Amino acid sequence: MNRLIRPALFLSLLLVLLATAVCNLAAQATTTTLGTQVTANPLPEPYGTEEFPPWTFSLRRFEIVSLGAFPVLLFYSRIALDTGRYMGNGFDSSYAPWPFRNEFSYNPDSDEQWLAVKVAVGLSLGVGVLDYFLLARRKARQQVPVDAAPLNSLRP
Repeated sequence: MNRLIRPALFLSLLLVLLATAVCNLAAQATTTTLGTQVTANPLPEPYGTEEFPPWTFSLRRFEIVSLGAFPVLLFYSRIALDTGRYMGNGFDSSYAPWPFRNEFSYNPDSDEQWLAVKVAVGLSLGVGVLDYFLLARRKARQQVPVDAAPLNSLRP
C-alpha cells in the first residue's frame, strides 16, 4: 500500500503546483476595469497634521520635553541634595557627595530618595512649561497661532 500512496501523493502535489503556476494567483490583488492587476498596499497611510486638534501638538511637545528632561534633572537633583547634605554637616567626609563616596559614607533613606525624585519631577514639568512659553513667543514673532503649526514647521 505504501507503494501506491507515494506516487499518488507525488502526482497530486505536481498537479497542484502546475495549477497554481497556470492560474497566476496573486495575494491581495484587485482587477481594474482595464484588466490589469493592482496590488493593494497593506500599510495604512501616515497621519496628517489636519487629523488632530492643534492643541495636541503642543501637549505632545510638552510631554516629550518633560519626560526627556526628567533623567537629567534626577541626576542633578541627587547631586545637589548630596552636596547640600555634605555642606550642612560641616564637610564631613562621611557625607561626601556621590562621586566621592566610599563604603562608610552616609546612605540616604527612602524619604530623601523620594525627595530627589519629587524635585526632579517638579523641575522637569517646569522645563516643559518654559519650553511651551518659549515656543509660543517664537510663534508670536512669526505671527502664527500657538497651536496652529506642528513642531517641525517652525524656522529658528
